[in-house]
Amino acid sequence: MDRGIVIFIEGDTEEEIYKGFLEKIHNMTPEGKFIVNKLIVRNLKGIGNYKNRALRVFQNDILANNPDIIFNVFLCYDTDVFEFSAKPPVNWEDVIESLKKAGAEKIYQIKAKHSIEDWILNDINGLCSYLKLNPSLIKLNGKNGVKKIENLFRKANKIYVKGIKIKGFVSSLDLQKIMCPACIQLKVLCKQLGVICTNSQKGLQH
Repeated sequence: MDRGIVIFIEGDTEEEIYKGFLEKIHNMTPEGKFIVNKLIVRNLKGIGNYKNRALRVFQNDILANNPDIIFNVFLCYDTDVFEFSAKPPVNWEDVIESLKKAGAEKIYQIKAKHSIEDWILNDINGLCSYLKLNPSLIKLNGKNGVKKIENLFRKANKIYVKGIKIKGFVSSLDLQKIMCPACIQLKVLCKQLGVICTNSQKGLQH
């Protein structure tokens, strides 16, 4: 049987970042290609009703169109909505169990703590370049990564809406700076794609 990977993500910003990340690490494989036969990134457009939407997409789309492929699934999400909630919006054990019953071989979680915006703030120069702000004059204000980026956008007379695609935003960022601090979270995904990182490479350091 052929093997594949499905990456479920929450929104448009995450989709751009993960696709850019995958493109960046593609040449870090021994033969310039990933070792899986199929790689699918699927945007679930938010965290609401996550279990049912992920299961429906996995069964009715991915498995139905790729019957000869065994898939491992990566669930990528922000941790902020789960950290202080008495009743979290998603029961991840239920999601994992339902996907396994549907036919997924293994399920992994990639958690952006506290949000993907906190990853983005690792490249403050790229962010300021997009907004045409001087990074040396910037003071980050806000209780979390989302609020800090919203406030930076306001300084540039722009509006940041979480999960919405913003033309030219992600392409202005240095994905290496964004992803390297998240290396421990991304390590399993890189390994399954056949990515080999060494100290001499300009990329993630595993």
